Amino acid sequence: MTLQAAIQVSLGELNLDVEITAADGETVVVLGPNGAGKTTLLRAIAGLVAIDDGRITLDDVVLDEPATNTWMPTETRPIGVVFQDYLLFPHLSALENVAFGLRAHGVARSVARERARERLAHVGLSEQAEARPGTLSGGQAQRVALARALVLEPRLLLLDEPLAALDATTRVEVRRELRRELDAFGGVRIVVTHDPIDALALATRVVIIEHGRVQQAGTLDEIRTRPRSRFIADLVGVNLYRGALTGDRLRTADDAEIVVANDDEVSGDVFAVIHPEAVTVHIEAPVGSSRNVWKGTIRDIDGQGRRARLHIDGPVPITAEITQAARSALSLEVGSSVWVSVKATEIATYAT
Repeated sequence: MTLQAAIQVSLGELNLDVEITAADGETVVVLGPNGAGKTTLLRAIAGLVAIDDGRITLDDVVLDEPATNTWMPTETRPIGVVFQDYLLFPHLSALENVAFGLRAHGVARSVARERARERLAHVGLSEQAEARPGTLSGGQAQRVALARALVLEPRLLLLDEPLAALDATTRVEVRRELRRELDAFGGVRIVVTHDPIDALALATRVVIIEHGRVQQAGTLDEIRTRPRSRFIADLVGVNLYRGALTGDRLRTADDAEIVVANDDEVSGDVFAVIHPEAVTVHIEAPVGSSRNVWKGTIRDIDGQGRRARLHIDGPVPITAEITQAARSALSLEVGSSVWVSVKATEIATYAT
């Protein structure tokens, strides 16, 4: 069974026109910048925003279809929602927050509290059952919100930026816990985020939205292999160039030349992808087999645990990823002059 949604909504300057599907046991992550329409998409599926045109079905049951004047009220949809700010009731305990939805559906108070207690135990919050939201940590509040959504045993679980309110340290742990919870949930899962790290950790499949439209969809590996725009390449952390390819020579719009293997004998307007880990960094002009060698200056450095990303300006602006040990050995800092090299066989090309 699946969710199938074709959604058209106009809100202010946003014109959302998106099609999305998701199957049982699949976590679809909707990724995109702020203002792309991600949250509006989620709210439309939940019935919190009326669609102007299109059709939303879940398990072949029509939830919304303006053409036939079909509208299923939000409270009767088999959907659980975790909002970005969690929206816990501040005057209720964690237990009462989780039990609230059950009580609203007519479940007896004693039964609702017992099921809520079981759900809190499942997310490791038994000891916080009587605590109010104001006394909970960000990670605990997120788990209460998730428990509140799951206790209703929904067919579809929607999560809107579930990790955005957490600090960096808490986020790593909660992301891991959230992945376990999502994997254990047998229904349909849709997660909205602007963070590619969250997508990498959570997604079975990724849908990337820009300006209210789907720009690309697939597994993260598929998207990382063949991004369709510079924005998408930046999201998934690869170098992307576009230019005219003749033989093994790619000429970019900035009149830079990149030598590629071009085993598929592609020609014309193409994209070329270089993964940062395929870029070798030198402090002197290298001597070797690499057919692409450029001199540049380090503009910025991002540290990522044991690895560092060097953003290098030059005739071909490029991002390289090296170990922190290599960075220290080469004494690389912002402003350092460097040489970079890339083997032609490490560059993938494909038609635009």
